[in-house]
Amino acid sequence: MSRLREDPAFAAAFDKRRAQAEVAFQIRRLREVKGLTQKELARKVGCSQQAISAIEQAGYGRHSLPLLRRIAEALDAEVFVALVAKRAA
Repeated sequence: MSRLREDPAFAAAFDKRRAQAEVAFQIRRLREVKGLTQKELARKVGCSQQAISAIEQAGYGRHSLPLLRRIAEALDAEVFVALVAKRAA
């Protein structure tokens, strides 16, 4: 795995997928902690249950800041975004 991580294309794809999976995991975990079904969260966010189901999938790649803020508001959470400098080559 470490050799693959040295490949810039693989590393970029891996990091993107990891971030998508982490967002999906956090949304699902918070929803479950709050005791909400996907349908209940969807109602609070203003979208369909199918949309929440898709958002909770690790491969979902259409997150937007406004959508994440609506979800966070419905889950009594905050969105935190950080821009971090890339490591020097």
